Amino acid sequence: MKIDFPAWIDVQTLETLFNVLGDDTTRLVGGCVRNAIIDGPVTDIDLATMLTPDDVMAHCDKAGMKIVPTGIDHGTVMAVIAGQCFEITTLRQDVETDGRHANVEFTDDWRADAARRDFTMNTLYMDLAGNVFDPLGQGIADLKARRVRFVGDPAKRVEEDYLRILRFFRFQAQYGAGAIDIEALQACVQAAQQIETLSLERITQEFLKIIATDKAADILMVMFENNILDDLPHEEYAPKTLSRLIHIQKQQNEPNTLSRLFIIGGNKPCFFEKYLRLSHVQKKFLIKLDMATNKSFFDNEKDLKKAIFYHGNDVLVQGYLLRCAIEGKKIDTGFFNILKNWRAPTCPVTGESLIAEGYQTGPELGQELERRVEEWLEAVI
Repeated sequence: MKIDFPAWIDVQTLETLFNVLGDDTTRLVGGCVRNAIIDGPVTDIDLATMLTPDDVMAHCDKAGMKIVPTGIDHGTVMAVIAGQCFEITTLRQDVETDGRHANVEFTDDWRADAARRDFTMNTLYMDLAGNVFDPLGQGIADLKARRVRFVGDPAKRVEEDYLRILRFFRFQAQYGAGAIDIEALQACVQAAQQIETLSLERITQEFLKIIATDKAADILMVMFENNILDDLPHEEYAPKTLSRLIHIQKQQNEPNTLSRLFIIGGNKPCFFEKYLRLSHVQKKFLIKLDMATNKSFFDNEKDLKKAIFYHGNDVLVQGYLLRCAIEGKKIDTGFFNILKNWRAPTCPVTGESLIAEGYQTGPELGQELERRVEEWLEAVI
């Protein structure tokens, strides 16, 4: 098939890169092709090439391009042109896999390269004229039908990389329509225990992508019912509450994966440690969410503005949306407008200003600072 190039593709920059590598040896591949066909958003542009990594680097270096060997052992280098990054990977096929890593050998066979990929909708390539190539003859049809299917034998694909279990559910949530592929689901269920062999970073990245989708509640239900990370949710987790939160967040244009994670597992970051590795900032936000949903910040406008001063707009916006989702309440638009748009003034009283008045560092200073700030807030809000 042939498509018109989407507006997000900088054709001029790509022409420069294709001219350097050779139009007859290089094609766009994977997500950017898939989403160009279905008019979806794209963040990364990847290319596949018949050239070896050494040849790619030599060609780009000769053209004066910056090159970063991001995954040279697996055939991937990154070219940087005018601040834009392009991952260029040599056509390859797997020689040996262990569920986490793969040893590969390079090839010039587009079909062999497509056959090692995870899902049929990711086996599509495109040239600069907009011609889409489907070496396995399944990708275009499955993409148009929104069928998420593994390439070849699902069990073998999963065995090659157990992260594909989570990727399958993410792709089903992002791109799937209709009934879930039974063979794929069975392969994921049979290998579910192997998820624990993956690094927490890889699991975290995929799981957060899953709960960032509009269909997160539905896809998690399928996962948990089939013993995929089924010991992750809190015993009081309610899928309907998550559905309400997602709907409200979308309605108010306030997406937030951490508040969705809060619904799933609660406020204790340690609850997720078996599978997820959250940053200190993420853990702190979860704890603040618990505070924002359980205290009476939302009783009146003055208390709300004080809370914004102390805790910031973001956590209180999500805390309010969480309360609405948990309690099944409608959003008070006037109240919510304050949450989103009111900005707290800067308090002129600081620890330094009190020290300048003669206070000594210690408990007395802290107590006086707290009293003065509260006094100032009462006057200005």
